[in-house]
Amino acid sequence: MSGLTMRSVGVILMANDQLALLKTFQRFIAEAESGAVIPAVSEHDLRRLHQLCVDRSRQYCGKDGVLSVETMSQACDPEANLPAVWLRHTELRTLYREGFLAEWQHGPRLDDTVFHVAANIPMHGIHLDQQEFLKRLRDFTSVHPLELAG
Repeated sequence: MSGLTMRSVGVILMANDQLALLKTFQRFIAEAESGAVIPAVSEHDLRRLHQLCVDRSRQYCGKDGVLSVETMSQACDPEANLPAVWLRHTELRTLYREGFLAEWQHGPRLDDTVFHVAANIPMHGIHLDQQEFLKRLRDFTSVHPLELAG
């Protein structure tokens, strides 16, 4: 290897990993745009991404910010389906920003129920059914009232 150091080889390998992950995202989104089923994800991964966004918002004066693929991969479990987590998280953030989750919100914190439903609600395509999501939240809350606080 002429002129390559171990550090530069590491950078090249990391770039290749990031490129592969980016291509995975692109394939996933293309399939989702065609109406593919979006798999359930870990509610803990959704909670971690939400907290990262809350922290970013505090750090950067109310701006929600964009989470890089690398940041997401560091925040989520190693076996997480990152594109599915990202897509579900994006839908959750939309509901959060638009005030639909006020009933389950305490400052920037959301009840565990929100993450449970967001992680598991059946989802086809790139958007979840907001009305069905809110209905499931209300139904779950009425059946499990002690599990509200996260």
